[in-house]
Amino acid sequence: MSTAQISRRYARALFDLVQEGSAVRKDVAALATVAANEEVQAFLASPQYPAAMKLTVLEKAAGKLSAEGKRLATMLCERGKATLLPEIAALLEEMIRQAESEVEAEVVAAVRLDAELQKKVAGALTRLVGRKVRLKVREDASILGGLIINVGDRKIDYSLRTRLTELHRALAA
Repeated sequence: MSTAQISRRYARALFDLVQEGSAVRKDVAALATVAANEEVQAFLASPQYPAAMKLTVLEKAAGKLSAEGKRLATMLCERGKATLLPEIAALLEEMIRQAESEVEAEVVAAVRLDAELQKKVAGALTRLVGRKVRLKVREDASILGGLIINVGDRKIDYSLRTRLTELHRALAA
C-alpha cells in the first residue's frame, strides 16, 4: 500500500472525528508542523530510535495536545508512520475544505495584489466555480502582467507572457 493511501486512511478517520466535534484538527496541524522539519523527519524515519522517544519529541515540540492528539501521535510513532503527519494534515485540511464547499485557488501575479483586488478575484472565482474560493497568491515577475489562476484541475491563463507567446506563434506561422 502506498503512503498516499495510508495517509488518506488516517486523514479520513481524523475527518470523521472532526465532523463529530473533536478538537483534533489543531493537534494534527501542530504535529504536522513539527514533523515537517527536515531534522525531525530524519529522526522519525530512523529505526535506531524507539517509538517512545519519537513520541516524547513530538509531544514536547507540538505543545499541549488533546487526548485524541496524544493517541494519534502514539499510534503513528508505534506503527512507524509519524513521518506521514504533514501529508495526513494536508489531506485532512482538503477534506474539511471540501466539506465546507471551499476550494483553494492559486493565483500567480506579476506584482503584489492588494486586499481589495484579491477580494474581487475571489468573488469572481466564487461565481465561476459555484463554491467559496480561498486564494493562495504568489508573485512571479516572469509572467510580465495579468494573472494565472489554478482552481482544482482548471487553469485560467491571462498572463501577458502567454499572450505574447501566442502572438509570436501566429506571426511565425
